Amino acid sequence: MIHIKMRQLFFSLIILFSVNDFAFSQQLEAPKKLEKGTLDNGLTYYIYPNPKPKGEAVYRLFIKSGSVFEKDDQRGLAHFLEHMAFNGTTHFPGNALTAFLESKGAKFGADLNAHTSMNETVYKLQLPSSDQAFVDSTIMILADWAGGLLLDSAEVEDERGVILSEWLLSVGPEYDAKNAFLLELLNDSRYSERLTIGDTAVIKNFPLSDLRNYYESWYDPSFMAVAVVGDVKPGKVKRSIKKYFGDLKSVHNGDLPSYSIPDYDDVDVKIVGHESLKGVELNVLQLLDKPVPVTSEKEYPAYLQRSLLNRLIKARFSELSYADPAYSSASYGYSSFINTKGILYGSVELTPTKIREGIIDFAEASEQLFQYGFTAPEIEKAKRVYISSLKRRAESKELARSRLLMDEIYSEFYVGNKIVTAKDEYKLAEKYIDAIDSLKLLNQLQLLRKPKKTHYLITAFDDVKDEIPQGEMLIAIFDSVRTNDIQPYKKDVEMPEELLPQMPTAGKVLKTKHLPEIDAEQLFLSNGAVVTFMSSDRSPDDVVLSGFRKGGLYALDSTDYVTGLYAGSVVGMSGAGDFSRESLNLYTAGKSASMRFLVAKTRAGVVGGSNMEDIELMFQLLYLRWHYPRVDSLTFDQLKRKAIEEFQTKNKTSETQYYRDLNFLVNGNNYTTREVSDKDLEEQLQLERVLPVYNKQFGSANGFHFVIVGDCSLKEIKPYIEKYIASLPGPSVSHAYKYNYPENVSADTSMVENVGDNAKSVVSLIFQSNKGVNGYNEADFINDITVELVRGRLLEVLREKMGMVYTVGVRISQTQYPSPRRRATISFSCKPEDVDTLINTTIEQLQEMAENPASMKEKLADVKQNELKDFELNKQRNTYWSGAIRNSIFNNDQDWDYLVNVDRLVEELPASRISKNIDECFLKIPVIKSVLNPKESKDKHE
Repeated sequence: MIHIKMRQLFFSLIILFSVNDFAFSQQLEAPKKLEKGTLDNGLTYYIYPNPKPKGEAVYRLFIKSGSVFEKDDQRGLAHFLEHMAFNGTTHFPGNALTAFLESKGAKFGADLNAHTSMNETVYKLQLPSSDQAFVDSTIMILADWAGGLLLDSAEVEDERGVILSEWLLSVGPEYDAKNAFLLELLNDSRYSERLTIGDTAVIKNFPLSDLRNYYESWYDPSFMAVAVVGDVKPGKVKRSIKKYFGDLKSVHNGDLPSYSIPDYDDVDVKIVGHESLKGVELNVLQLLDKPVPVTSEKEYPAYLQRSLLNRLIKARFSELSYADPAYSSASYGYSSFINTKGILYGSVELTPTKIREGIIDFAEASEQLFQYGFTAPEIEKAKRVYISSLKRRAESKELARSRLLMDEIYSEFYVGNKIVTAKDEYKLAEKYIDAIDSLKLLNQLQLLRKPKKTHYLITAFDDVKDEIPQGEMLIAIFDSVRTNDIQPYKKDVEMPEELLPQMPTAGKVLKTKHLPEIDAEQLFLSNGAVVTFMSSDRSPDDVVLSGFRKGGLYALDSTDYVTGLYAGSVVGMSGAGDFSRESLNLYTAGKSASMRFLVAKTRAGVVGGSNMEDIELMFQLLYLRWHYPRVDSLTFDQLKRKAIEEFQTKNKTSETQYYRDLNFLVNGNNYTTREVSDKDLEEQLQLERVLPVYNKQFGSANGFHFVIVGDCSLKEIKPYIEKYIASLPGPSVSHAYKYNYPENVSADTSMVENVGDNAKSVVSLIFQSNKGVNGYNEADFINDITVELVRGRLLEVLREKMGMVYTVGVRISQTQYPSPRRRATISFSCKPEDVDTLINTTIEQLQEMAENPASMKEKLADVKQNELKDFELNKQRNTYWSGAIRNSIFNNDQDWDYLVNVDRLVEELPASRISKNIDECFLKIPVIKSVLNPKESKDKHE
């Protein structure tokens, strides 16, 4: 189950630790409404009133402090201290802080959270703001974190177990591979000795004085910023900030130590292997100077060029993936790392049977890039897409959401990027983008790359380690490719003159039905399709279009099932009508319109969107992909060959077998649950069946239901509906399900195996039944509240009181198609010796909640507050209404009154109903106890 992709880790590290290059481009004129200031103690504050979403504010306490500032005997205490922020402050002792915020509608994790890295700590709140007294209390909480942590000795002792449980989640071969990658980037600097998770010996034994010392030393107001963005009154927020933060004393007066990461001074190769790693990945790393932040107009051209460069590189490697290279996928990028260093980073996922060939193909693709740069059409397309995106943002009537504005503030405080408006960035981009040409981009690439100061890191499973070129052999491959006769990249794209081969003959709207509860219209079309339209100005100038029909993969014959798994991808990658994939992408480049076709297990669907300027193009793309699908045989052959190759070369371990057997136990052993083998692919994935299978989903519009939510009137959009949806073919076609879920286990069942690759045990308690529900939406709503209450109770007992787990997963899902099924799951990781105790305690807590509704009364009130808060926010989004309408129709629960009266249902819901649901979902159903224990140590048997 472990498949390390280091490029994914790298880009997640960028998000966590460094400047988000593209966050800068999201909102760029220094807004007149944004107030920035500094208190006498050096604390910076940002106040940005913003009414989207209405009635909510986003709060941050930014601290330029992290694990890099720890002493040797403090390793891990920066992260430990962050945990203690939720275990007692001056105004909220014990767990009163979490209880107070939850009573106001906050959900831990979503609305109440924090993170610590090597050189930053961020506390995060997202809360209702209509009550000024609560806004004031929220700022008081931020100040408590800054200078009022109690650090009670008993609470500290309890938290040691929680931190060690968190550490347990990260151990194992996956962690070792990620850690090797991170350490390679940190390059023996002080950062490499201060990984955030710390030293377990320190966590177990540190004296309280060491924790206090770190807190008093590095939570200094001169290293902090308080930021409030949202529907607030700036003057009152400013007074609250001065009231609660003004008395904090600064020790350092802004004098923050600086720690650097040196460049590589040589070429090096490292290989990390383990029997359980599923993939083979090569990472090419080079450390550089940190990109200069944009503090004035003179730095903007370099930022703009860097942004275009990364877009061009991504597009090039994406295009090369269709040329059937010997590797599986590849990427390159240039960015910042932990706000300290620049990095040029390449990654290639290799096919185990073609490791050397894949490395050569990647090296040649990279060399082609560094020798010749980009073609004029590539650059023109990238510029068009980039400038069009900035223009739409600059001209949009829609306000940015508060969380996006907070990202801008983060970038300014930690990185130094100046906050400017979208209009100003658009002007800057227009001013400088034409000056960026192929020569400048090539010069930048060649200046960045230093082959003699590059490190290569390979992660692989043990069986293929002997196939990997070692040390000098790997370096020699890249050196030799640099001397080869590499030809420039060339890609000719033929562009048809018209998008549609023939304009459609419009169909008709036969009748219209008003839905007063949600103020929407249903249009019944002459081809048997139905459109539900809701006019909405929640997102000015935008239109969201989606649609579905019951059926999907489960409506296919078993012999077509494998083809069905791939048909959508093959057709999607083949273009449509007279357009190839490349020409269609080029035609739509820079436009807001998009349209995708999807085939899921129980339904086929479409999803798209556009602004009003491009609305006809959106409808045309729908008609084109529906009416003129095509299958490119070369695309099909490549996809099939890659799929067969992936099955034949993947590393199959005992842990893989465990999860396969668990899947069979839960879902049955049949053609929908079995892994698709190379034999299945060879025999059942057939070119001539792709279009028939695809057309079974989309060939007829009869029975398809479309949902359109947008900033327009029915009068404006009706002509497009008649011309491009009502004109789709409409013969009657059966989409009856041909597969139904098997019967579930009839008695409690245990599946316990000692085959895990990590030191932890992974526990899943699965409760599954074939019982249907009446009133799907209401049942789903009750399940959501049940999940929050059960998870909250288990975290309180298993984590906070017992200290044996870090987190608990709880989920309840239900479906009516292809046949009724409801599944509830509780999962956690722990020490092997704690498994039985935790399972027994979990069942006991479920029984207590089912038998004693009163025990949930206080927490139920908190969960209700969160549901009401979420409903008030959700109903401000078009995507909420689109999904709610679509799912109500799909689940045959068109009680439209429900969608607008969630608040009433929340308020009237009694605890007894939750107790009954717990009984029905967990206790009255046989349980599958799944426990994946670690492999037994070889030493144990010697």
